[in-house]
Amino acid sequence: MIQFEQAQIQNLPTTYRIGTITITPNIILAPMAGVTDSIFRRMILSMGGCGLVSSEMTNAASVSPKLLKRHTLLDYVPEERPFTMQLSGSDPDLVARAAQTVQELGADILDINCGCPSPKVTGGGHGASLLRDLPKLRQVLRAVRAAVTIPVTLKFRAGWDEQQLNYLDTARIAEDEGIAALTLHPRTREQRYTGQADWSRIAAIKRHVSIPVIGSGDVTDAHTALWRLYTSDVDGVMIGRGAIANPWIFAQIAQLRRGEQPVVPTPADKCAFLRRYFTMCLEEMPERLALNKLKQFISQFQIGLPGSAAFRASIHHSTSAAGAWQQLDAFFASYIEPARIAA
Repeated sequence: MIQFEQAQIQNLPTTYRIGTITITPNIILAPMAGVTDSIFRRMILSMGGCGLVSSEMTNAASVSPKLLKRHTLLDYVPEERPFTMQLSGSDPDLVARAAQTVQELGADILDINCGCPSPKVTGGGHGASLLRDLPKLRQVLRAVRAAVTIPVTLKFRAGWDEQQLNYLDTARIAEDEGIAALTLHPRTREQRYTGQADWSRIAAIKRHVSIPVIGSGDVTDAHTALWRLYTSDVDGVMIGRGAIANPWIFAQIAQLRRGEQPVVPTPADKCAFLRRYFTMCLEEMPERLALNKLKQFISQFQIGLPGSAAFRASIHHSTSAAGAWQQLDAFFASYIEPARIAA
């Protein structure tokens, strides 16, 4: 485990600004498709230690008064502020119009996705595909900046592949076009989520631009988050998959900063989190969708107990909320007192 002195931790930055908006603390939840809906974001914020959340990535083509009625990707509640909405797209005029709608919906910050590696996204010229056409990316950023008054940020990858590493050029273009902050996931599109995230690339961007730089990638525990702040000189750290596995990571980072030993969630804590998550899903969406949400989330949630694989399988085979509740309570009953399961 990474270890460094409390004095070093206390000297780390705790805040940064995106335009006129102050982000405190400077630990951020990454937008993740199918995961970071309003329910998950609210649960993370309620635990403390997270300074900024974002909508899931939303195709700019689906952001119109008519099409917005068909999805809830940009829904949020006031307690989530400051709130970022993230768009993807490659048509400058289309993305600019969507940006205006996002501003009208009340977003505090607009983020442009230039990092999603999904073939479904890149095949349409969105996400990381823009890294292969930096002039087009410049056009998109310029059009968006002209269309809105809220701060615009950019999330991107190091390049399409190892032969096309253009993250420094991308960062300079973004700064030239008035982008307020940058987030780099330092893998290439070709890597997807394999291999290791090369944080030296993030540090290099920090040295080459004057706007805030946020680093993302392979932050799976509180010590690593603060170590990345310490060694790369970034303004903030964004956490994605690590927050699905361990939603307590933001609170644990805050505890480390206070000089406390990070609390390790007990089986009772994990049971309570899953119960609350599933309950909120059932309250806010149809049963079928709520059950699918639980199945998707639990596939990456760090249960860390004997029999976890069989438990996940039982949830995935559940065909009703009642069945999922039964499996959830039966599994945790062997680890915690029955009276505390429903707490």
